[in-house]
Amino acid sequence: MRLFLAVFPTPEAQAVAARATDALRATRGGNSVSWVKRENLHFTLRFLADQDDAGMARALAAAREAAAARAPFEVALGGLGAFPTAKRARVLWAGLESGAETMRKLSVTLEKALAKHGFPAADHDFEPHLTLGRVRTPADWTERLVKAASPEVRFKVERLVLVQSALAPGGSRYDVVGEAPLGK
Repeated sequence: MRLFLAVFPTPEAQAVAARATDALRATRGGNSVSWVKRENLHFTLRFLADQDDAGMARALAAAREAAAARAPFEVALGGLGAFPTAKRARVLWAGLESGAETMRKLSVTLEKALAKHGFPAADHDFEPHLTLGRVRTPADWTERLVKAASPEVRFKVERLVLVQSALAPGGSRYDVVGEAPLGK
């Protein structure tokens, strides 16, 4: 099973982010991007790659441990950007206007719990972002990102979700295999 741990925005927040995606899609070069479906928009806290049933159980235990140690919190979407840079965009994203530091702290708590449950350390630091699309050929998106309206919406982070991802011709399919409510 291809698994990852994530925070999914509320459907309202996903809809606001999807409107920003639609505006970017309508720009020159928008058809050279693999856009994320609205219902799949999420913050990946940790990609776990392929896991067996035991790995899935350990991941869910780690998620529940980390989530129990953190209280629910509010975040606000805002600002668009690209990785690695807007001039050589490979990934287009929406960031957080507020709540990013709390999301990072949740990620650190999750990393510690995953290590305790036998997972290797992440290969990069977590930077909160909502992937909107993946650019097929690196391109300069600077002007388009500056001109685009930023998705602005607040929502409450109340749970971590363990998701199984299946690659399909029409885009990835996500199935929630477990949840870990925040609650301190």
